[in-house]
Amino acid sequence: MNRRTLTLAIAFVVAGTLAFPSAAAPLFDGPTDQLGSDVELAPSSDYAYLDGDDELVVDLSPSNPAIDGEGVNADGRTTIGDVFRVRYNGSRYADVWLTHGSDAVTFAVDGQPIESPENNVTLAPNESAAISLTVDTTGGAVDGLVDDITIHARVAEPEEQAEENDDEIDGVSTLSSAPSGDSRKFTSLSAEPGKPVNFDTSRLPLDRVDGEALTFDGLSVTSSDRTFSVIAEATEAGEAQSSVVDDGADPLGAVRMTVRSGNVSNATMRFSAPPSYFRARNVDPANLAVYRHSDGELSRVPVTATGERDGRLTFEAVTPGFSTFIVAVDRPRLSVTDASLDTNAVAPGEPATVSAAVVNDGTLAGERTVRVTVDGTVAAERTVAVPPGERETVSVPIVRNETGEYAVAVDGSEIGTVRVVAEERSTAVPSETATASAASTAQPTQSPVGEASGFGLRALAGLVGLLVIVAATLLLARRTPQP
Repeated sequence: MNRRTLTLAIAFVVAGTLAFPSAAAPLFDGPTDQLGSDVELAPSSDYAYLDGDDELVVDLSPSNPAIDGEGVNADGRTTIGDVFRVRYNGSRYADVWLTHGSDAVTFAVDGQPIESPENNVTLAPNESAAISLTVDTTGGAVDGLVDDITIHARVAEPEEQAEENDDEIDGVSTLSSAPSGDSRKFTSLSAEPGKPVNFDTSRLPLDRVDGEALTFDGLSVTSSDRTFSVIAEATEAGEAQSSVVDDGADPLGAVRMTVRSGNVSNATMRFSAPPSYFRARNVDPANLAVYRHSDGELSRVPVTATGERDGRLTFEAVTPGFSTFIVAVDRPRLSVTDASLDTNAVAPGEPATVSAAVVNDGTLAGERTVRVTVDGTVAAERTVAVPPGERETVSVPIVRNETGEYAVAVDGSEIGTVRVVAEERSTAVPSETATASAASTAQPTQSPVGEASGFGLRALAGLVGLLVIVAATLLLARRTPQP
């Protein structure tokens, strides 16, 4: 462990701003602050310089002749990027971090604080990192001189790092921290940009049941950088898991992936669990899903079953970037709603229709049997298949021949009663007058219609005339003398 203490001079004023330098100081091609034999510091801004003993000083005060300003604002937050740089010249790798006694000062790399052994920056041979500085004066007065800042550089050799797992895959050095609680750290050194690098997480547990565990087993990462570092942490991920529940799936476990240094373009994440785990959780491995929760948005990432290894079922998920990932299971989530009767009174033998909707709020298609009971006795059952996010309507007729009042329920919940009543009919014999009056009322008055076989007046007059002629003829015949 190598240490070096540097001085930070800060002036606080009531008003005014911190002026940014016009040009950067030389980097490692000039004098540097040598920290041991393998780590060195170099100013990278006019806020930092080497004193007469070639030790680095960060000076934000008006006494710094290289800047034109009165210091940092009071009751404000000021961040300066790339104040100075640290470079590693060894043959393996180094973990670098800073510690100090001021709550007002934060040192970071790529926006991530590096102020503890756990939160550090890992440097490959001949790699440097830009150190940024944030000064926060919103909490009140801060001493103008912070002189207890210590830079820690842990230069590791294989025999000195028993707690580290050091592998070389296809000429690429990969460092995976030994199993430590619910987190793992991975570092890649001298990787070929764009070529996948594999890491083994030693089965980081995400969920346990009956002594069996669902685990995050490792990942394959592609980066545009030769050196990068990633941290995996098992997490409860409350907001993320709630989002999965709202989406209709059941969360099992979650892992938060964080890039500590370098850039990661895409990754393949590996998971596994024994068959007994799936049985205990009542999970069909074919229905596994992985969700990504990033910037408050939830999305599904492709999942592929990859077979069985060491008695465990394995599967992978491919992601374009890192954030929080939730392993879940797709399930149907079926419910019966909007049950109703189309009428509450019928005649004996006439049907009353029961209607109900079956809704699937889950992420998997499912079947639901709807049971209709009358006075507690099952009258009918209907089974309906419902796709995820859809609803189907079920209609069931019920018929009773006996009069009375019947309670109707759907899946045990009463929805109303049906009264079966006989039709009401009058038993009095209608009178002839009433009948005639009714008939008269019912039929409109019409002109008489002649019978087809009857005589009209003209026909009758003609007949009488004919008879008169016949009678006259007979009378004349009698009076005429016979020869």
